[in-house]
Amino acid sequence: MSRYIFIDLVKVFVYHAIKGLVIFMTLGERIQTILKQRNIKQIDFAKSLGISANYVNLIVNDRKNCVSDTLAMLIEETYGYSSKWVLEGTGEMTISSDLTASKMQLLRKIQKMSENEVKATLAFVATLESVSAQFLES
Repeated sequence: MSRYIFIDLVKVFVYHAIKGLVIFMTLGERIQTILKQRNIKQIDFAKSLGISANYVNLIVNDRKNCVSDTLAMLIEETYGYSSKWVLEGTGEMTISSDLTASKMQLLRKIQKMSENEVKATLAFVATLESVSAQFLES
């Protein structure tokens, strides 16, 4: 390989690293990244997605090298990681930068709630918004 081609490859790698793209990762490494960044255990990750902990373990240990589009979309919806990144390791890693750890924790708790608990929570949030609006007007 010529020196110039090598330099061009390094430039591409640096460009992708700066843009927040993680390249050259296996599916297992991508799932490990999610677990570490969200500070979540494999078993909790599995429960939140409705899959077995054994299945997550197979993925993390690179014994399973692909997941369904449906599971990738569920990971995107639940944790904010792009389904394209989960499936292929390409593109932006996350779909939204405004999902903080606290917001993700709240979303996980909401997912475990019954329908009545969700309705009560929504009523509380509506009341909170109303009080906040009145406070701002004063």
